[in-house]
Amino acid sequence: MLKKVYNRKLLFVEDDAEELEKLTPHFKNQGNLVVCAKTTEQARKLLETEKFDAVILDLMLPDGDGSSLLTMDGLPPVIILSMLDDETVMLSGFRAGAADYVVKPCSPTLLEARISLRILKDEQSRITLSGITLDASERTVFYKGKPVALTSSEFNILHFLMANHDNFFNSEEIYSRVWEAPGLQTTTVRYHISNLRRKIKEITQKNLIITEFGKGYAFIGRP
Repeated sequence: MLKKVYNRKLLFVEDDAEELEKLTPHFKNQGNLVVCAKTTEQARKLLETEKFDAVILDLMLPDGDGSSLLTMDGLPPVIILSMLDDETVMLSGFRAGAADYVVKPCSPTLLEARISLRILKDEQSRITLSGITLDASERTVFYKGKPVALTSSEFNILHFLMANHDNFFNSEEIYSRVWEAPGLQTTTVRYHISNLRRKIKEITQKNLIITEFGKGYAFIGRP
């Protein structure tokens, strides 16, 4: 059974009034707080000052490419909602850090189903291993009190690896477990893990995410 999205704070970055009128009432009627931004500038200011559970992002906006927002640190799960259905564009969105990609037009029910898969579960919201504290509800990562800046996808992968620490997962398994979709985009996973490992090592001076041939990746840490 598909899970409902309720009592969440959602940011729609969309300049099409008809699209917003079609989609947002469904979420508002379920007790969600829906905030709308029509430009990347408006969205950036909101994301810098407020916390959201998910962002629904159009790519073609009046002041530029919506994907530029994906470079921001500490983003919640971002679901791209675009009429662009080219595979190259989709893969580019995933590599940039999008949690999902939905092609317009789509129904509110379909979009809700995709959002429900991407919002992190409340369980295991706070994990501390080897000096790293990850808070899934606040979507923050600290190492001995120092913040670690991660993209949305890097955060989701780290959350998965820390929640399953000392266990190895190959790229396909990580993709299917984190994105909850068939694990086909293994290059996407390797790209994010490479950046994640570099950031973790820079601040901790340790190799906490290790690789073993034939087994995959694992977060090796202790409480």
